[in-house]
Amino acid sequence: MKATIIVKPKKGVLDPQGNAIKKVANSYFGTEFIDIRSGKYFEVNLENKDAKDIIQQLASKILSNEIIEDYEIIYENRNS
Repeated sequence: MKATIIVKPKKGVLDPQGNAIKKVANSYFGTEFIDIRSGKYFEVNLENKDAKDIIQQLASKILSNEIIEDYEIIYENRNS
């Protein structure tokens, strides 16, 4: 099973990296970006009968900090 896991700061949580990128982008492009949020992107490939459950636990227990981060799992369609 293939999945993409996207981890990003929860709304309301400070994002120093995103703010630094926003500051540079505003200066570079001469425009005012409203918000830039940084995050983490993971591609996972696992062959196991419990793959979906294992990937869910990987995202919630290891790849993200539930106090300050949200995550999204996108499972690849096996028919493609």
